[in-house]
Amino acid sequence: MNKITNKSFNDISTAKRYLNQFIALSLLCFGFVPSIANAGANLMVTPTRIVFEERMRTAQITLMNNGTEQGDFRISFINQVMTDDGEFEAVKADEKGLFANSMVRYSPRQISLAPGQSQVVRLMLRKPRELANGEYRSHLLFQSIPKASRSSIASAMDTNPEGITVEIIPVVGISIPVIVRHGKLHSELKLDNAAIVPATEANPKSSISVDMHRSGNQSVYGDFRAIFTPNDGSESVIIALANGVAIYATNAFRQFTIPINMPSGTSLKDGKVRILFLEFGKDEETGLIAETHLTL
Repeated sequence: MNKITNKSFNDISTAKRYLNQFIALSLLCFGFVPSIANAGANLMVTPTRIVFEERMRTAQITLMNNGTEQGDFRISFINQVMTDDGEFEAVKADEKGLFANSMVRYSPRQISLAPGQSQVVRLMLRKPRELANGEYRSHLLFQSIPKASRSSIASAMDTNPEGITVEIIPVVGISIPVIVRHGKLHSELKLDNAAIVPATEANPKSSISVDMHRSGNQSVYGDFRAIFTPNDGSESVIIALANGVAIYATNAFRQFTIPINMPSGTSLKDGKVRILFLEFGKDEETGLIAETHLTL
C-alpha cells in the first residue's frame, strides 16, 4: 500500500484509488515555493499558481531537482474542493463542477530529472464554444515515482519464511491550482469575528482567527497583515503575516488563522489590532481588499 503525503497556495494522487488519501498543499497558502523531497531527489515547482484570463492561452511551469539524486515524477490533474477551514477534499470521479482540467492540455506528463536539472511543463488552454461565464479550477499534481524494489519475495521466503517484512514506500506529491476565468467576473470579500487564539501544547504560538466571507463568481487571492497599535502611543508594529491566501469561487466562507510573531519587548494588550487583506504582493495604499479590527 502506498501512502500519499503532502507538504500547505495554501493558495497538495493521480489514480482514483489515491484520491481519498490525497492531502492538499497547505504551504501554498503562505506563499512558499513548493517542493517534493523524496530520498535524495527534491523537486521545486514555480510558479505556485496558474491563472488563465482574458486572451491568455499558454503558460509554463518550471520544475527543478535541487537534490542529490535523480528523481522521477508523474504529472496529472486532480479536482478538489476547499472546506471552510481551508483544507482540500477530493471530488468523486463523476462529480460535476466548474473544473478546468478538460480545457487545459499539458506536456510532458512524466519527467526524469538529474540533480540540478530543470524541465519546463507547457500548458495550453482550449476553451470550448459556448463556455458559460465563470471561474474554472483544477489542481496540477506533481507526484514522485518510487524506485521499484529489486528484492525477491520468493527468494526471501526460501531464506527466511517467518521473517518476511513489508516495505511501505511513501508517494509524495504537491499540487498547484490552475484557474481559467471566462466572461464577466467579480468578487467581494468581508472580514469579521476576529479573535486572539491562545497558545496550546499542540500550537505553542498564539494566533489571530478571522472569518472570510466571499461573494461573487471569482476567487480572491492575497495577503493577510495584522498591525498592532498600543494605546500608550507607542509605534505600531506588524505582528502577523500570511501570504498567498485563497478563498475560491466555490466557497462563500473560510476561517483563517494567522500565527502571531510579536516583536521583542512588545506586549499584546491594551491596544488595537488592524487586520488587512491585500491583493497579492501589494501594499495597503494600492491593494486593500478588506479589513477588520480587534480591540484588546
